[in-house]
Amino acid sequence: MKKIYLTIAFALCAFCTTLNAQQKIGFVGEVTDSVGVPLQFANVLAMDTVKNTIASFGVTNQKGEFRLTLEDGKAYKLKVTFIGFLPFERDFIARKNTDAPARIKLYENSKKLGDVEVVSEMPVLIQGDTITYKADVFAKGNERKLGEVLEELPGFEVDENGQVKVEGKQVSKLLVDGKESFGGDTKLMTQNLPANVVDKVQVLRNFNDVAPLGGVNQSEQIALNIKLKEDKKNIVFGDIKAGGGPEGRYLGHANAFYYGPKTNLNLIGGSNNVGKLAFTMMDYFRFSGGFGGITSGSGSSIRLSSNDLGFPTAERNSAQDLKNDLLALSYSLTPSKKLSITGFAIGSKVDNTLGNISQRRYVLQTGDNQELLTSTTNTQSTAGMLKLAAKYTPNSNLQIDYNALLKGSDSENTSTQNSEFRGTNNLIGGVNSQQPWSIQNQLRAFYAKGTKDVFSLEASHEHKFQDPLYDLSTTERPFASLINLSNDNPFNLLQFKEIVTDKQEAVLNYYRILNKTNHINLSLGNVYTSQKLTSSIAQRLNQSESAINDPALSNDVDYTFKDFYAGLTYKTKLGKLTLTPGLNLHHYRIENRQLGTKEAFDKTLLLPSVNAQYKIASSHTISLNYRVQAEFTDIQNVARGLIVRNYNSLFGGNPILKNSLYHNVGVNYFNFNMFSFFNIFGGLNYSKRLDDVTNIIQFNGLERVNTPTNIDAANETLSLNLNGSKRYNDFSIEGGVRLSRSISNNLISDIANENVSFQQTYNVGISTTLFKAFNFDLGYEKTFNNYEGSNTSSNFENDKPFVKMDVRFLKHFRLDVDYEYNNYNNISKFSILDAELGFRKKKTKWEFKVEGMNLLNTTGVRRDSFSESLISTYEYFIQKRYWVFSAIYDL
Repeated sequence: MKKIYLTIAFALCAFCTTLNAQQKIGFVGEVTDSVGVPLQFANVLAMDTVKNTIASFGVTNQKGEFRLTLEDGKAYKLKVTFIGFLPFERDFIARKNTDAPARIKLYENSKKLGDVEVVSEMPVLIQGDTITYKADVFAKGNERKLGEVLEELPGFEVDENGQVKVEGKQVSKLLVDGKESFGGDTKLMTQNLPANVVDKVQVLRNFNDVAPLGGVNQSEQIALNIKLKEDKKNIVFGDIKAGGGPEGRYLGHANAFYYGPKTNLNLIGGSNNVGKLAFTMMDYFRFSGGFGGITSGSGSSIRLSSNDLGFPTAERNSAQDLKNDLLALSYSLTPSKKLSITGFAIGSKVDNTLGNISQRRYVLQTGDNQELLTSTTNTQSTAGMLKLAAKYTPNSNLQIDYNALLKGSDSENTSTQNSEFRGTNNLIGGVNSQQPWSIQNQLRAFYAKGTKDVFSLEASHEHKFQDPLYDLSTTERPFASLINLSNDNPFNLLQFKEIVTDKQEAVLNYYRILNKTNHINLSLGNVYTSQKLTSSIAQRLNQSESAINDPALSNDVDYTFKDFYAGLTYKTKLGKLTLTPGLNLHHYRIENRQLGTKEAFDKTLLLPSVNAQYKIASSHTISLNYRVQAEFTDIQNVARGLIVRNYNSLFGGNPILKNSLYHNVGVNYFNFNMFSFFNIFGGLNYSKRLDDVTNIIQFNGLERVNTPTNIDAANETLSLNLNGSKRYNDFSIEGGVRLSRSISNNLISDIANENVSFQQTYNVGISTTLFKAFNFDLGYEKTFNNYEGSNTSSNFENDKPFVKMDVRFLKHFRLDVDYEYNNYNNISKFSILDAELGFRKKKTKWEFKVEGMNLLNTTGVRRDSFSESLISTYEYFIQKRYWVFSAIYDL
């Protein structure tokens, strides 16, 4: 702990010393037009006349006011720009005792210079739903990739997985010069596009890439468009990195990008065993390639179980050994103004080893209810996906899109476990393997008949095949009361399962523009899902398989889900308030056939929704969303035959499950003050789930059987997310709060059990640049996790101070240090320290690095988790200390 305190003290002293070294003053003023009307969003810059760089800048507020932070007694050139007006320039000297605000008048430009010429001088430009940031103004100069550029922009968040949030909202698509790369997914581009090619970043609020829908856009999506520097167009750019180290460590990575008028190509490849996660197996399962649910806005859905069950997430802070290979190609072709063709091909391979020890406490178990489980797991997967997309736009009134996505993988998860429970040791071996594949096709057509009538037809089909196989070996007889096994030791069970799914969606929309402030949308849609599931259990004896012929242990199920609906949405604007109420009338037909019997039911539901947004100012809004959603289950929850899930868990479906009904309400607030660069955004969300699908759990010692049911008691979730930041000329501060409280109900051994989870995270940080060469981020995060069941509860706390530093010295050297300290429940204290020393001369394409990972050689980290039947504390073993020397060459 002393180490972190010394680091924090040193950083704070250096920070305070720098603040006192040069006296800063506030230079204020106001900008109006020629008749005195305030101009909002005018850009004001103070240029350092010696270095010819931007010393400070601001954006005027509604009153036309601005504020700059400058050095007392220093000479500057003041520049003020606003689209449609002649730019203003004046030399001046900043004086401490000057109280009167600077009053600046701008005059309209009769020649109407093009926007491009003016925008190039503006750090921030707001035009309708588009905010454009000039990247060089916000950058510290040490950014290597796009993700680091985005992190410096006001209101942006980039997590470790490359997912981007703006104003607290997830970015749904990323474009480069207006073109998709890798289906618009953010991860590959934020982690690979070089920072030095980025000219501007555009935030596209209410994003819609369909031209005929421009006048009736109801999207709340956010997209990013990365505009490249002019000298990076029509040439190949990127970098190549190769490295190695002791104990067989290796690292290779290459990026190549080409952006031309009609052809865009992106090539990303890499291979390493140092934990650089270019594209993980979880990315594969997550990756949609830009596809979205066509009928997702109808308030109804069927939850199709994922095909990644049994495969743990492997990250640097939770795995002992990580090997990743990736080859990805994205292309965009524009043969003519009417036709564009895009797509990608991605191939990846992972080989990860994980190890952990978990202390598991079972809810509602009398006596000794704790299990000590030691696990070692190896996960291997080879996966690939291929996408083809075409867009035909013969004119601004018609657009036709076609998309196809093919995915396939070959995965195996091998684990060795030892379970200690009530004085008994059970040695467990398990192999989960599967070769799933799927193909999706989507066709969309949009047509605007005149200026008031718009039609759209969207249809999609998905075919999915899943074949998970679970091979279980135990020294203790498993499920003795339910599965009849021949005497053997170890006992070896094989769980076979195949699922074939076909899902079709179609929706016809008609939009009518009644006037400038009133729109109406009528829709007719259909969802048809057909599934078939077969499963069986066998015992392996003397290297041969023997089927267990018990109807209770096998499945042969056919399941269909049909949904026909009609929807009405009305959008009206009342001054600063925009209201969008909607109604969707659904009629459902659900059938499943198994064991010679048929279960079926029909249902009709009316699902309302309303969205209200009050626009206080262009960058100051508050919104309310309320929606009633109906969620239906898929075939895996209705197949009644028992299925082995793991060494102590069986699952049997319920053929008479009903749908769940969710009441969701959310309030979101956003305020970004361009005058003071104070940014605050947050959201409060509440969900009440009626007839929610939960489990009846029957315990027999350590073993349990889970059966889904519609629970009578309501399940509830309340969450709060609040973030604020303030940017000054020399530094910025930020803080945030994340709270989540959930109540879930289930039945354990026929006894009602209420689970309550309350998770709290508080964080605060400061970021600054010292002496133009020393960047550092200093922060602290406090986490509380409280879990309660009917007869047990657990409280977990973690304190995590952290420091990130970037020091440039001796002209050509750069040192990066990333340190975090964790104090988990005052029991486990561990630190992670990474460092990187780089050497690069100016105007050279070569860079050399020495990287040290986990320099303190920490062996494990602590985590906790909660489920409907147990509370767990984990210690994950992580990669030991290693070194890598690498060379980078810029193309």
